[in-house]
Amino acid sequence: MNYIKVRSLDTNKVGVLEDCEEELSRDEMVVVDSEEKGEDLVRVLGYSKEDSPSGIRFRFIRKATKKDLKTLERNERESRRAFQTCKEKIKEHGLDMHLLKAYVPLNAKKIFFYYTAEERVDFRRLVRDLARIFRKRIEMRQVGVRDAVQILGWVGLCGDVPCCMRFMEKFDSISLRDIEEQNLPLSPSKFTGPCGRLVCCMSFEKENYLIKRILPEKGSEICVEGKVATLLEIDPLRNTVLLQVEDRKKEISLEEILPRGYEKALEACRGCGGCCMRTAEESQEHEITLSN
Repeated sequence: MNYIKVRSLDTNKVGVLEDCEEELSRDEMVVVDSEEKGEDLVRVLGYSKEDSPSGIRFRFIRKATKKDLKTLERNERESRRAFQTCKEKIKEHGLDMHLLKAYVPLNAKKIFFYYTAEERVDFRRLVRDLARIFRKRIEMRQVGVRDAVQILGWVGLCGDVPCCMRFMEKFDSISLRDIEEQNLPLSPSKFTGPCGRLVCCMSFEKENYLIKRILPEKGSEICVEGKVATLLEIDPLRNTVLLQVEDRKKEISLEEILPRGYEKALEACRGCGGCCMRTAEESQEHEITLSN
């Protein structure tokens, strides 16, 4: 089954287009019905065999007409005006929030304002002022710092556009343990993205290091060729391990110390998210997340 992937114009989130029998091309604009915004425009990314990991779905209505595109231009002008007005009102009310974007969907019934804030913001007076000025329903949406970069765009550590803007459909959790597991220097500042969080591209490498989860930790003693050896380093990319055997170091292939049937254990690791490597507190948090 093929899925049609589309991108929202306001948040850059990727979702799946439903109920569409039309042939669509990449970068084509289509009109959809969304639960939050009603009629709106999205941009076609292409066809995929993978469903939406984010669960975002849009119901196809029609291909965008010239009238729809003119409406989009008009709404963009109103969005820019709404953005400037909202910034002035935020300053006037002394609110501790950072406005990211204003967005008017195709049906122009609402104006969405996206912002970040350290704490909860009481914006009731702000909303009343904006509703009186624009005579539309006002929706204030607080987003996280990673969502903010996805909305605004930036330049990543690699010098290119961040992955969240290019192709990512959902954010995976990244921790300091991932730095250690991937044999990287424990310097979080070197692996921090423009959002201030650890770079998402580290999550793409997790699959390559799963093998470490079924092996003893570094410093453990294991039996190799009838001798006691200390495990110094595991390098899954080179498929090797470094051992200390008596007074010398020895590098051997991973297969020489892997248990029989380890492939089944790896499959289990793919599904558990590394539960065997969590502390008791982290495991409890993981169970709560899954139950919710």
